[in-house]
Amino acid sequence: MVEEKFKTFVVIGLGVFGKQVVRHLAKYNVDIIGIDKDEKKVEEVKDFLKVAIVGDATDVAQLEQAGVNAQDVDVAIVAIGESVESNVYVSLLLKEIGIKRVFSRALNDQHANILAKIGVDRVVFPEEAAARQLVGSLSSPQILEMFDISDEYRVVEVPAPKVFFNKMLQELGVRTKYNVTILGIKRRTPFVNDSGETDTKEEIIFLPSSDEQILDGDILIVGGKNQDIEKFKKIIE
Repeated sequence: MVEEKFKTFVVIGLGVFGKQVVRHLAKYNVDIIGIDKDEKKVEEVKDFLKVAIVGDATDVAQLEQAGVNAQDVDVAIVAIGESVESNVYVSLLLKEIGIKRVFSRALNDQHANILAKIGVDRVVFPEEAAARQLVGSLSSPQILEMFDISDEYRVVEVPAPKVFFNKMLQELGVRTKYNVTILGIKRRTPFVNDSGETDTKEEIIFLPSSDEQILDGDILIVGGKNQDIEKFKKIIE
């Protein structure tokens, strides 16, 4: 979920991880600046970008030309994975420019320690997160997505169980019964496309109200302590 106050993002490094970040951010209708030295990588995601730059993010002049400054950019995500030196240098440069939030990809623990020392706001290990998600999905097939918030808390996406269908959240009492919170609902809704045909699109209802009804086919975004999530999973199995 993207906080409302964050409207403009810059993603530096458009490899596999950077491309995924861009595509996920685009779902939230925010402005995205994308920068990479490789023209082909920029081309692959240009439709998701407000500003697409083929250039070197270690060059302050090129960052300024792209509109990367403290006034116009809320969050910078350094997704460079090929070079630790470039990753650290760009992260430091962004902090010196005054970007409000800088999130940087780390390749190992030593790299993460350096990023922390230069003041990066959040260090991300995409490979480690992907591994945890894979293991979690293999051990619990009913979980569609899993995100660890900390060692104690996580957020999962699960299909709504049949016993929830056509019932309002206040009837279900999920927080009281299972000590977890339904943070959102993913739902496919019908619409008429430009060709006049009926199609469906995904909508996300964040922080649904107590009178929101759960429908067949809904995906629930559920947050809570690990042990409580495990208990909640049992009603889906």
